[in-house]
Amino acid sequence: MRQVFFTDSELEFRDAWVRLTQAGIPVFEPSKPLKEGRVLYIWLAHQYDDAVQLLQNPLHYVASGVTDEEFARIRAAADARMERTRDHAWEQSLNRMVACASFLLISGLVYITLPNIL
Repeated sequence: MRQVFFTDSELEFRDAWVRLTQAGIPVFEPSKPLKEGRVLYIWLAHQYDDAVQLLQNPLHYVASGVTDEEFARIRAAADARMERTRDHAWEQSLNRMVACASFLLISGLVYITLPNIL
């Protein structure tokens, strides 16, 4: 996600939105609007150069455009990777908690039994 456009004009904002999306460059506006104006971000970083050139020159040919179906597949794959990453992070956290609890339990047992052995 990268900022590609900023304006305080509603007409310019709508024109940029339409031009980019029709060329196959998915865009979004952040959920927290700015007080000074409106901002557009692109989803796919490799489309940044095409997006900037298209906004500067309406006749620019976009070589990296994607269809809605391709973008949906890209987002689904990214969501799946994020889910696996979250699962892996949760598993690591759980393993650390079990290791710490085991260490504390063994330390407590050693502390209790060591004076009796000596």
